[in-house]
Amino acid sequence: MATDLTPGLFKLRFQALGTACEIQFRAPAVKEARAFKTAALTWIQKFEATWSRYRADSFLSQVNAGAGRRSFELTPEQDEIVALCQYSYQFTQGLIDASACPLTLLWEEAERRGVRPSTREVEDVLKLVSWEAVDYRPGHLFLPQEGMAIEIGGFGKEYAVDRLRTIAVEFGVEAALVDLGRDVATLGSPPQGDYWVVGIENAGELDAPVHRVALSGQAVATSGNGRRYRSIGGERFGHILDIRSGEPAVNEVLTASGLANDCLTAGLLATSACIRGISEGLAEIERHHQVEGVLQSRSDLYFSQNMHRYLISS
Repeated sequence: MATDLTPGLFKLRFQALGTACEIQFRAPAVKEARAFKTAALTWIQKFEATWSRYRADSFLSQVNAGAGRRSFELTPEQDEIVALCQYSYQFTQGLIDASACPLTLLWEEAERRGVRPSTREVEDVLKLVSWEAVDYRPGHLFLPQEGMAIEIGGFGKEYAVDRLRTIAVEFGVEAALVDLGRDVATLGSPPQGDYWVVGIENAGELDAPVHRVALSGQAVATSGNGRRYRSIGGERFGHILDIRSGEPAVNEVLTASGLANDCLTAGLLATSACIRGISEGLAEIERHHQVEGVLQSRSDLYFSQNMHRYLISS
């Protein structure tokens, strides 16, 4: 996601969660800026070390390895994330399910083999996908069946954006733009102007946003299959999976961007719109207060009713 740069900012660039990240921020003095920088990097490193499914020593990997055999008592920090697994499932009416990790692994393995999963393979894996079957209550987590696994890819990056914005406030940062890949949250306004200017990603052209939006305190998250996809046996499949079928989501949406007061809400609605399709996706966005969105197909853009309030240029 492109951003207009303005002078008078501290800038922190780093790599985390599999993407390039940047925080632009205003602080009262260098001392506060350095303290925030240390706190932000410390938090994101711990978050990734705890919840990455690519690290064998992560807490998440331990939970998945213990499926069917071992329950886990959760620290308050761990419980917050597992509670968000449940929240995201409920908020999206089951479309984003943290227990869908076995399905993700199936399609990743299919890409490595170059062979599309068979109907039987998909059906077998879907038997392991059910957040409602997970034994979760505050402070306690147990995956009851061997082979079950959870992941937080459906909301983890967006949660991290919001958390870093909160840390910024805690360390006296006066204004900030937190950008983790395509997911952005803002605080206050930049040194020059009343709004942060953020580009809505174009599924077709990397350096040419489809629109720019003016934000002061809002967040934007983008999901889609326009650039992220799997190539299997010469066929192209989107990376967003529809757990109702066990297959990649197939509809006219290339990308969906949500705009809300927090990045988590924006991201959940954007990703679910990629599964629902344009008509149902926009309708779901419209159901929520202070939430807007723009969906892109191969031929057109589709806006929620009041998205124009944030648009500043085409």
